Amino acid sequence: MMTDAKRKPRGVAANRELVELAKAAYPTVSISPPDLIHVTSVGWGRRIIDQGILERRQCNVFGKELVYFFVARPAYRFGRGGEKSDQLNFFPFAIALSPDALPAPYHVYPFDTGAYMAGFYDEVADPSIYIDDYELEPDLASALRHITWAFGGVDEYFDARIRSGLSGTVPIWRSVAQNWLRIASLASTGRDKPDRRASAIELAYAQSVDLRQGHGRLLIFPEQLLEDPNGTNTEFLNSIRGLNVDFETYDWRPNETPDSFADIITQIMKRRLGALAA
Repeated sequence: MMTDAKRKPRGVAANRELVELAKAAYPTVSISPPDLIHVTSVGWGRRIIDQGILERRQCNVFGKELVYFFVARPAYRFGRGGEKSDQLNFFPFAIALSPDALPAPYHVYPFDTGAYMAGFYDEVADPSIYIDDYELEPDLASALRHITWAFGGVDEYFDARIRSGLSGTVPIWRSVAQNWLRIASLASTGRDKPDRRASAIELAYAQSVDLRQGHGRLLIFPEQLLEDPNGTNTEFLNSIRGLNVDFETYDWRPNETPDSFADIITQIMKRRLGALAA
């Protein structure tokens, strides 16, 4: 359950340990920004593509209209993603886009803030640390610097592989950084149920994103959204062509769970990340 106790009281300064440590180690940013990715349902994805706009929506955590992305990693999870469904509209639709021409983000966090506030990390989260203490600076450079400091590079970040021995380089009294490392460890592939949101960098924007301005890089959705034995969805295909964006599809099956297709989308994005780096 979300609680205001996890937000810093008015007038209390946030602790910027993560920003300070990354800046001290890497004063300049040397890696190129990867794509941002927004994951939603097929039902909402169809509306976004038809309109050509990723619209901001009211965020219950921050009380502001925002549109959310993760850096590179399609880590978003549906609230009922573990429930089987035979409705195509309930399954994942991913939108990858370039951050280059976007305005400055409203905020940058080193994990999924919604999951944090909902208690998904409470097994390791220090209740004396406010969520605001983990916030990075509101720009893309801060996200890239954090990737370099915490992971070493974009590939390692994508796979949620924190630098070996990083915890030992952080003074024990740096409680925010030490606790972030504990939270981020929940994304480790060595865990029984890794939660990749726990170390995925979240960017929120206070402006809607117009995909008609060339921001879009790739769409990922079920093949059956385009065609099935009963016909071809030419209207949707024309909407995609109007945005001049590439797309890849996955083979959807009814009475599976939305979560069961998450790995397929992750592999598509990982393959794309490798192709762009080549």
